[in-house]
Parts: sequence; structure tokens; C-alpha cells
Amino acid sequence: MFKRALITAAIFTASASSVFATTTIGGATLIDTVTVNSGKVSPTAYLSYSSGGNGATGWADGSTWGGDGFTPAAAMSTADHHWLQYDPAIVVYSATALSSVLAIPAIDHGWAAGNTGDEPWEAFEFRIFGSNSTGALLEEGHITHVWVKGVDDSSALKNADDWTSQWSFTGSYNYFTVVSGDRLVGGFYSPGEGEIDAIAAIPEPETYAMLLAGLGLLGFAAQRKKLQETA
Repeated sequence: MFKRALITAAIFTASASSVFATTTIGGATLIDTVTVNSGKVSPTAYLSYSSGGNGATGWADGSTWGGDGFTPAAAMSTADHHWLQYDPAIVVYSATALSSVLAIPAIDHGWAAGNTGDEPWEAFEFRIFGSNSTGALLEEGHITHVWVKGVDDSSALKNADDWTSQWSFTGSYNYFTVVSGDRLVGGFYSPGEGEIDAIAAIPEPETYAMLLAGLGLLGFAAQRKKLQETA
């Protein structure tokens, strides 16, 4: 489990194969075509723990780890570098059906800028499925975006969530299931075990459109009021 080598450099390249496009992030080559973002991402809300995991929880900072005695629900409640371990699979719930989610990893050792080294799959050692309330696996998501600096880029534990990933689905789901494995060329590299910090929601495209429309209306109203005052 906790056997990782130091990671030493930063290389971000994209390549293609005759079967599918792949994206290489340091030493890990994803089977998906991924947009790599150099900064961090801000989740809008966190999905709540429903069931699963093996009960082991702990904290991670990228280079080391320790147990913490958290409950599974507390460990999965937010991006705080406290993880829950699987398998068994972890099921999380969103009151609003979602077609994409953020996966915040828990890198417990071997971190270095760039995700290169002997075991660079640490940030990608899970698969996420849209599921139903029983955890039945209905659709496997694919990775569409990766944020190099994760969610947190300031605390002492910040490196544990680097390479936070967005998982997208063709359908929308209220339940999502996290299992071991990965979406890496040559994988699975982590069968049967792994750790994850949290699963979060991100704004859907229509939400962005509504936000922009709302800002536009506010701007129009402010300009109209200003013109009335100066008339």
C-alpha cells in the first residue's frame, strides 16, 4: 500500500494512439483526452457519504500519512486531506443529479512537482461510476480535466490533493461509486486498495450560463439606475 518513490520533475504532454487519444501527465498516461490546468479548482459543494469503504481513515500531506480516527462520513465530508480507504467501494450522494464530479485524491507519499517517478498513478488510483442507491455501477466516468494544484495550494498538507480530476458522464446521477483501479494505460496499478479525500460537485455549463446571465442583468440594472440619477 504505502510504497511510493520520490517524484522528481514536471512534464505535461499529450499524445494520440490509433485506438484512442491519451494524455500524459508526468509519468502517468491516462486513457482519456484530458485538459491539464496549471492552477487549482474550487468545488461548489461536497457529496455526502452514503456507504462503503473499509473503515480505515487517515491524513496525508503528499510525503507521509497517519491514522486519524475519523468516521467514514467525516473523512469524506470535505477536501481537508483526510481520506477514507477502499475497497469495498465507497458510495456518495448528491441531492442534485450531476453529470460530472471532482475527485480530490489523497497522495500519502511520494509527491513532487510534475507527477513523475516510480509510481505516478497515486493521484489517479480510483475509478468513479454513476450508480444507484445500492451502489450498482451504471456508467463509468472518464477524466476530462486535471488541476495540477488541486483544491488547496497554501496549507502544510496542500500537496496531497494535487492532480484533482474532473470525471464526466453521459448521464446524470445522484449516486456515485468509487472503486479501486485507474484509467491509465497499462493499468490497473492499484487493484483492491486506495484512498480518496472527497468527491465534490462543480458548476454545470448551464449553471455558468445562468450565473453570467444574472451578472449581466445586475450590470444592466446598475447602469440604468445610474442614467436615471444623472438625467
